[in-house]
Amino acid sequence: MGGNMNVLAIDIGSSSARVMLSDENLNIKELFRYSHTAKLENGKYRWDIITLFNSLKRAIDDAIKQYDICSIGICSWGVDYGVIDNNGNIIDNPYCYRDEKNQKEYEILHKKISTFELFKKSAIYPNAINTMYQLLSDIREKRYDSKEVKIAMIADLFAYYLTGNIAIECSNASTTGLLSLDGKSWNTSLIRELGIDEDIFPNLINSGDSYGFYKNIIVRAVGTHDTASAIYAMGTLQRGDSFLSSGSWLLIGKLLDKPIVNRQVYDIMCTNERVNDNKVSLLCNINGLFIIQRVVSEANLSYKDIDNCMDKAKVLGELDVDKLMCPHNMIGNIKTMIGIDDCDIMDICKTIYYSLAKRIQKVIEELDNITLEKTKRIILTGGASKAKYFVSEVERLIGVEVVLFSGEGAVLGNAKRQFDVLNKPNIKY
Repeated sequence: MGGNMNVLAIDIGSSSARVMLSDENLNIKELFRYSHTAKLENGKYRWDIITLFNSLKRAIDDAIKQYDICSIGICSWGVDYGVIDNNGNIIDNPYCYRDEKNQKEYEILHKKISTFELFKKSAIYPNAINTMYQLLSDIREKRYDSKEVKIAMIADLFAYYLTGNIAIECSNASTTGLLSLDGKSWNTSLIRELGIDEDIFPNLINSGDSYGFYKNIIVRAVGTHDTASAIYAMGTLQRGDSFLSSGSWLLIGKLLDKPIVNRQVYDIMCTNERVNDNKVSLLCNINGLFIIQRVVSEANLSYKDIDNCMDKAKVLGELDVDKLMCPHNMIGNIKTMIGIDDCDIMDICKTIYYSLAKRIQKVIEELDNITLEKTKRIILTGGASKAKYFVSEVERLIGVEVVLFSGEGAVLGNAKRQFDVLNKPNIKY
């Protein structure tokens, strides 16, 4: 590939979305950042998807005017989706996976089928945030009357807005819990068993495939689940490596050739998600930086202030981080969990980081037992790489080196995948 070419790597996170420019050497430049959050709409948490898309689209248009762009890739968080009607319009704002309505469907479904039986059918740990529970809620709420609708995961939804073509890339499809065990097709038998209309699922595409074009620029499917892109950026993980992709969630795991579906994996609440090239990330999802993000917002703090105070702050105890899911009153919920009425806010911040590090320690020990391979180092990417106290606690507790890969792992993996396809067009991805 000749010329001075660039790609746009768009990373849509659950707290901010970025449009990033990358050259062939993976030098990245932030062109646009948009902060957003799920908002209450008639008592339900939803994403203001149209406002988000319009903001990103303006940034994309500005970038096209200024730079020679040869490809656009989009990655996002998983699980959530938009519903597109037969006129090509989104019917409403997508629900946020943190909305409490999913828990009701979880409880109803698992009176009929055990969580372990579902895990054996899907290789995905049954978590109430998973897409299938949202889809079951859609049926109960009669969210759409017509069967002539299609769903699109968040990254795929934005690709649809740009190209007019609906498809779902496999890494994001795996977060639905409705992908086949070989990762190559929808699990139609499970979809039918759950009573979900299989016609709402669009065609699957692979990372490296094309959605179509926007202003004569190809929109390329990357590992559309941001975790898949973050892992791809790490290149070839060595034997004994575990990865830690950090954002609103902490995803700790190991890269495998095929899923491990047994009682041991189920018992530690691990899941088998697809990443680029149909590889499997055996990982545990931990409620992560979302907790500190909410405290920062509620107390009007800065991360720099927090970092500067960690040496003097104290740990108040160990939090059950997986129970701190509610988007509002995080500080109050933490105080209740610890059993105190008042404390220094920096002590709360240090307690959060410590508790997350302890949770990671437990997961690493469990993963090592399952894979019969001891972790020798942890490759860390994402926002947590900037939290010095957190990183030092992970190293101290686990006793291994933490390699700080990049704070922008998903963006780098997004861009790298695009350039790998552009430079090797004859390879089947």
